[in-house]
Amino acid sequence: MRGKIFHILIFSLLICACKQANKLQRVSDAPILAEVGNSTLYLDELENGGLLTNASNSYDSTHIKNVYVQKWIRNQLILIDADKTLAGDIDIDMLVQDYRESLLLYNYENAMVRDRLDTVITTQQIEQYYKENSDAFKLSESLIRCKIVVLNGRTPKLDIFNTNWKSSNIKSVNIYLTANSPVMAMMDEYKWYSTDEILSFLPEKIKEQNLRSSKILQEAKDGNEYFVDILQYLDKSEVPPLAYVTSNIKKIILHQRKSKLIVKLKEDLYQREINSTKVRIY
Repeated sequence: MRGKIFHILIFSLLICACKQANKLQRVSDAPILAEVGNSTLYLDELENGGLLTNASNSYDSTHIKNVYVQKWIRNQLILIDADKTLAGDIDIDMLVQDYRESLLLYNYENAMVRDRLDTVITTQQIEQYYKENSDAFKLSESLIRCKIVVLNGRTPKLDIFNTNWKSSNIKSVNIYLTANSPVMAMMDEYKWYSTDEILSFLPEKIKEQNLRSSKILQEAKDGNEYFVDILQYLDKSEVPPLAYVTSNIKKIILHQRKSKLIVKLKEDLYQREINSTKVRIY
């Protein structure tokens, strides 16, 4: 239903624009390319619009003009037919007025909020919102916090790296990775990923149950060695960690502030003008 209303509105705006254009039909000395009803297409409309700028020769110029003329004719015919079809069913002027008012209100609210909205959100505010609304955050997929390194199978001293990896000797691991460029290295231990995202590039032998039950995993694929260190696994039924929802919480807090600010601005304007000469109640 909303889609139908939207399309009717677009048609209405086009029809209104077409009518207005017909009322203000200009007279030009430029050559006429086409006419449909009361509408006229002049050559200078293409030239002023830059449509012929990229034409490298007369053939290109003629082709561009022909394509544009055919498109213009089709649009004019649709507008004329739409005007006849819809004119008796809808109040075009009212629709256009409603749309204009909606646009004005939307842009006014954004302009008013732009300079007045407090966009600073503290860590304490985020934590408080998370604490008070944690039940509202439900995972749609399982999450994992992990470190992954992919090395070419011919990289020297893989056995030494594997020993340091299994013992979580981060210093030695980082030294090794600096000396031997890895195919891939995901070493941010605080970042959360969806399990599907992680499994998408791991060897097929590693399944979700492996991520859930194991800590250290190693598999080979296409000549590369995959080293996976599982730091934490969260099932769908669990509450997501604060770090994972911080971005959403910021958006929610800003939206709430914006809504309250708009309500206040409208009420302040009402109280200021209700007794002015602008308002007349009968």
